[in-house]
Amino acid sequence: MADNRKPLMLPPAAETDDNAIEMLRAWIAEGGIHCVLNAGHWHNGSDIDERHAWGIMLADIANHISNAMEDVAGFDRRESLKMVAESFNTEITNRTSEHRGEWPTDG
Repeated sequence: MADNRKPLMLPPAAETDDNAIEMLRAWIAEGGIHCVLNAGHWHNGSDIDERHAWGIMLADIANHISNAMEDVAGFDRRESLKMVAESFNTEITNRTSEHRGEWPTDG
């Protein structure tokens, strides 16, 4: 089995943009999904509703996943997006695990 634990590459724009900000990292570890969020980025000093901004980011990620499934496995992009959305909505409605965490704060 291949070792898939290698770090993912940085997007080229994140390497060249001095204002790039990492918002999310996620791992599968110890039988579950673990993530680190840059929660509060939009909330602090911005008129943007952070909840709305995270929703846009999650939708954008879903589209990237659908494109990747088409490129990597030949799956139809629209069908993949539909399946991702269905899984997302099911998990939001009927959680299969607890979601707890600590959020760093300034100060």
